[in-house]
Amino acid sequence: MLVTAKPINELLKIWQQERLITSLDRHFALEMTKLHQQEQPLFTLICALVSQHLSNQHTCLPLRQIDLNNPLKEQNSQCKIELDLTQLTEQLLAFDGIATVENAANNPLILDKGNLYLQRYFDYEKEVAHSLKRLAASGSLQDETEIQQSNVLLNQLFAANEQEYDWQKIAAATALTKKLAVITGGPGTGKTTTVTKLLYLLCARQTLTIRLVAPTGKAAARLSESIKASKQRLADDLNQAGMAELVKHIANIPEEAATLHRLLGVIPNSHEFRHNKDNPLRLDLLVIDEASMVDLPMMHKVLSALPADASLILLGDQDQLASVEAGAVLADICAGLKQKSKVTNQSRWHMRYSPVQAELLGKLTDSPLSGFVHNDPKIGDSLCMLMHSHRFQGDAGIGQLATAVNQSDLERVKQVWQTGYQELLWIEHSMANPANMSAASMNSQNNQGLEQLLQQAVTQYGHYLNAMTAAEPHSAQQIIDSFNQYRILCAMRAGEYGVDGINQSVTTALAASGLIKPEQEFYAGRPLIIQSNDYNLGLFNGDIGLILPDNASETGRLMAHFIQADGSLLKVLPARLPSHQTCYAMTVHKSQGSEFSHVSLVLPTRPSVAQQQLLSKELIYTAITRAKHHFTCLGSQRVFEQACRCLTQRASGLAQRLWLDD
Repeated sequence: MLVTAKPINELLKIWQQERLITSLDRHFALEMTKLHQQEQPLFTLICALVSQHLSNQHTCLPLRQIDLNNPLKEQNSQCKIELDLTQLTEQLLAFDGIATVENAANNPLILDKGNLYLQRYFDYEKEVAHSLKRLAASGSLQDETEIQQSNVLLNQLFAANEQEYDWQKIAAATALTKKLAVITGGPGTGKTTTVTKLLYLLCARQTLTIRLVAPTGKAAARLSESIKASKQRLADDLNQAGMAELVKHIANIPEEAATLHRLLGVIPNSHEFRHNKDNPLRLDLLVIDEASMVDLPMMHKVLSALPADASLILLGDQDQLASVEAGAVLADICAGLKQKSKVTNQSRWHMRYSPVQAELLGKLTDSPLSGFVHNDPKIGDSLCMLMHSHRFQGDAGIGQLATAVNQSDLERVKQVWQTGYQELLWIEHSMANPANMSAASMNSQNNQGLEQLLQQAVTQYGHYLNAMTAAEPHSAQQIIDSFNQYRILCAMRAGEYGVDGINQSVTTALAASGLIKPEQEFYAGRPLIIQSNDYNLGLFNGDIGLILPDNASETGRLMAHFIQADGSLLKVLPARLPSHQTCYAMTVHKSQGSEFSHVSLVLPTRPSVAQQQLLSKELIYTAITRAKHHFTCLGSQRVFEQACRCLTQRASGLAQRLWLDD
């Protein structure tokens, strides 16, 4: 069955040393072998592969994707499975510890539809699919009077535009008709504006308990800011349109957002939350922003704690990076809308509505949607994708680049960079006198491209640092706002061109320019990013703040200042901070849920195999779309294009359960 060059236990050690598997993967395989008294090396190998896939954020191991001749994808394979797929399936089911759904008892591994799961993740996936389908099948407007009233309000809130379909209006109408509404779209397509108007419609109709949440503190703070701004714009629009009598309902729209952890109620030193299926949340409507960041276990916990009669709205960009932990829930939810064009071979999104839902949405929005009718819509009646970007106009460089990268259109990517858009800047990794340098000496100190980026960083970060020492005093809020106008994003954490190396380089450059004095750990102007949750302090993983003099203190002692989700200022003694690091640069993953006026992306010069796995189309797209007005990239054309070709595909059975299963 399994032919190996060495005993499987020795191979596990070798694979761990070569970083093909983690220490956890190895020990899991050994413990499973011991627990189930399996003498077969094949069982040990399969257990290691299941754990490896989970370590790589896959929720399952698809048997069809195993390279039987080289299961670990080694340079020189040291083991081979001498079975075809059918034989492999039969053999796995003969092992104690692996079972099908029908025969499962307390088996730790479940084989279902060709995918091998840890039982816990199988349960997560099955129950999430069941909950989403239940919500999607619930709630529909039937009363003609209510339909007509909603139509009037929708027309008042959504002004006529030149677009063939007003997808914002259709998205709001979708949420009026279903317990589940998934509103997706790229940056600037108006997700927050749409949900604000939707919340207005709901608040005008009845009194509801509504909670706004996001996966991280930063995303929650940005959601609060966006809702506040959208409420003000809506009030201005209604007043200008002579509908001042409608403004009163805006006050009922909530604007304070929290993190998912805070919503569910953290229990110290426990993976469980206070709110669960036995103690559900007390709310009528839950709105989750940046849903692409929500992993499968967290989505399971949220849906388990959702009251049976409550509604759920998911907002997010399905093309962004998936969650840091296992799963790609939002992408799986949207998977049924993706179609491949027979002409261009490019994937495009296409709504799929049942005849009944298409007719109802048509009545609500005055939009004929017969072109989107599907004879088997599944959960399509609950989905709406916003197509038109208001942030990036059709000829805007950032929008053009983001679209080209998202479609993996390398020719278009080259054209966009060569067009000379003012908002785009390419900096090539260029080494001084490379002909006279050894490979070992070609490091960041010789990189003229990096020097150009550091000059940019000194200029950009100089704004907030100068404001900090200006004769005319600036508030902590103003200084933090100035700092948040610019950010350097890195593809990885370690290395000269990762977060660690770039933070050190920027610190050195700012000190040389006299803008900071980093003689001590906590110096004035030092930016920090929190790396672990501290519920007592109210600080969470991903929160960003600045070390600033405390204006309320007579001595002006240095304090860490953070802007909280409700807009208030939190001051913490540096000695009390949870784990943290300097944040002139941060990973692209950590930047999700944030936006900056100017973003600079740093790519490695010669990525290793492990680094290449991190460089994906989704990572580049996410970095680009964090920028509102300017985007800079320090990199090489080869590495940038390789990343654009690499599509992240997480193994999961959720999409099949939502779109293919009955």
